[in-house]
Amino acid sequence: MSALVIVRDIHFASSIIVAGVVFFDLFVASPVLRSDLRFSKAQFYFREAAGNIFWISLALSMASAVAWLCLLSMRITGKAFGNVIADGTIWIVLSQTQFGFAWEMRLLFGVVLGACLLLLRKKSEGPATTWLMTAASLLAAAYLGALAFAGHGQEGADMADIHLAADFLHLNAAGLWLGALVPFALLLSSLRRFTEDGWMSAAAAAAGRFSILGILAVGILLVSGTINAAFLLGGMHNLIDTGYGRLLLLKIALFAVMLFLAGINRQYLLARLSKVGGTDLGSRTVQQLIRSGAAEIALGFAIVLIVGVLGMMAPPNDIAGHIH
Repeated sequence: MSALVIVRDIHFASSIIVAGVVFFDLFVASPVLRSDLRFSKAQFYFREAAGNIFWISLALSMASAVAWLCLLSMRITGKAFGNVIADGTIWIVLSQTQFGFAWEMRLLFGVVLGACLLLLRKKSEGPATTWLMTAASLLAAAYLGALAFAGHGQEGADMADIHLAADFLHLNAAGLWLGALVPFALLLSSLRRFTEDGWMSAAAAAAGRFSILGILAVGILLVSGTINAAFLLGGMHNLIDTGYGRLLLLKIALFAVMLFLAGINRQYLLARLSKVGGTDLGSRTVQQLIRSGAAEIALGFAIVLIVGVLGMMAPPNDIAGHIH
């Protein structure tokens, strides 16, 4: 596996987690936790751990973005790392290509997002907090979604805008589901660890909210993924006849397994948790949700690994280098 594929995988994974942590806080964690003082220990533990995950992921994302830029410059010119630094090749790629412009914007979004999260740590409840959380979510969506512009290879094509929009939505839907799975499992673990009064009802509320987000994300992934496949494959026969298509089939199969696990969670575990809250069975159900979430995370990041490889392969319709 090439260094560029590894760096791409790290960048995709860390960027998805960055967005997922922010999305989860806005749509699930804050509505469930902030209005109830009974969960002070669980909330403190969750916020500290989620904050650490966010900052580590953001640092990895931005560092891998720089590494991606360097490796791409080396690949384009065939020069060594020291040479592309010394002769200004990296600056040329950054300032004179669409990839470079996208990277400039994404690094800006990342810095402003970090500043926004720092401000949030100093704010208490109130309208300012709500506005900051909304702004952080929009910045996270822009940071993750702008990956769609990094490798777009058909600037003059008639349907380019549709493809870009599908890419943007696909990436953010991945953040909304896969990225948010990480803080979701962490929140359930925090609530179960401290078992404060009413913790199981909070776990049920969080699981219910996350389930709704998951349904939305899956719908977007299915529609945007179908649009992307139509652009990239050039015909259904290429799913079987090409290496790119067969790898894409593996990605689809892993997604189907994730969808199956999510369906079990919603139809059985979530329904059971709503009925048996406060019992040993309810506690075991939360534990099963955590384990199922961990399995979904593993499958999701296996898909990210495949995406990293697909991005280095020419699609059957020869839209080379497009990020999907």
